[in-house]
Amino acid sequence: MKKGTHMNRGTNRGQGSKKRAHIRVAHERKMPNGKIVYIKAVIVNKELLDFEKLSIKERVKYCLYFSAPINNVEYSNPKPTTQTLLFGTAFSGIGAPEWALKQLGIEHTNEFMVEIDKNARKTYLANFTPKQAYEDITKIDYNTLNDIDIFFFGSPCQSFSMQGKRGGLEDTRGTLVYNGLQIIKAKQPKYFVYENVKGMLTHDKGNTFKVIKAAFDELNYKIQYKVLNAKNYGSPQNRERLFIVGIRKDINQTFEFPQPLSYVPCVNNIIKMDEPITDNLLLDTTFIVPKVPNPKTDIKIVAEFSNLKYASDKRICSTEGISPCLTKGGSKTRFYDTKHKLYRRLSEKELSRIQGFGDEYVFPVANTHIKEQLGNSMAVQVMQSLLTNLVPHLLPNIQEETLIQAA
Repeated sequence: MKKGTHMNRGTNRGQGSKKRAHIRVAHERKMPNGKIVYIKAVIVNKELLDFEKLSIKERVKYCLYFSAPINNVEYSNPKPTTQTLLFGTAFSGIGAPEWALKQLGIEHTNEFMVEIDKNARKTYLANFTPKQAYEDITKIDYNTLNDIDIFFFGSPCQSFSMQGKRGGLEDTRGTLVYNGLQIIKAKQPKYFVYENVKGMLTHDKGNTFKVIKAAFDELNYKIQYKVLNAKNYGSPQNRERLFIVGIRKDINQTFEFPQPLSYVPCVNNIIKMDEPITDNLLLDTTFIVPKVPNPKTDIKIVAEFSNLKYASDKRICSTEGISPCLTKGGSKTRFYDTKHKLYRRLSEKELSRIQGFGDEYVFPVANTHIKEQLGNSMAVQVMQSLLTNLVPHLLPNIQEETLIQAA
């Protein structure tokens, strides 16, 4: 931890004054000495966020993303909850919901996962220990799956034939979403969270979404849906995805999607100065042409490759802005790193931070697979925000303690 870092606005440096602020414990960190501590506050752009003006939910979300060093902080362990959330996932990828639950400190049990990609499954199982693990969702006896409270899934966006049909579960037959719906039908979880590309809303002239909505209603779930951009929930990335949240109709509970944070992080927030930049990340500057960025956009394009054809390949973005969406093909996006003053690509570890997995997550696969897996994944930060609103009663009962300003 750096000494002399002053963390409250309006306090003169070096005066030795102390300021008390009630900050909710929100992020677990393992220190070099092996001790587990719980961070109550973070520094963003060298300043402490004015947490007293933020809601509890916003405090939690900021702390979960930004884990900068803090100075002279009193820590306390959270009180454990008595409830355990039983969950299952399909099209599990590398486990964004699982990682979000861990980061939130929600007591949970991983009842089952389903993932057909062998490399994604290898990564998943290196980080989680589900009670049941399956490969092919089409070959499962859904009734043999363990009971769950919540089900997370996503699926490829496929068309349905609407001729003579009115929408519903049977109209999804022959598509992978049908198999996910069959799990809901068999296990009847209290909640589900479904993620897909925002194009599903207009896919096949809106017929695809019409069928899926009718299927959820037939399964006895009330739903809310919304397109969320990860940049508004702590990820320095322009990633828009459709989320459908379902609550079983017999449960007396409402749900509202989380409000965007008032602060959009930039790529510089995930770049660490003490990490060496390897040669394979550096760009050949021969054909790089500087460009004046648009100050009104979050993605700040500061240069282009003059010898490339497609805009997505040509652009070079500033790390003072956000990243374009990470894709399954691996991020082709290049950056001008304003911290190191270099044109370069981001490392796999930095891409992992953008998606919210951080440095503790294990990737036992080649770098090309890491990029693919991160591009396919949900953003962990968005899942944290959704879960904070969906199951607030399961969040740790954490005492508000005091943060003491360094002398």
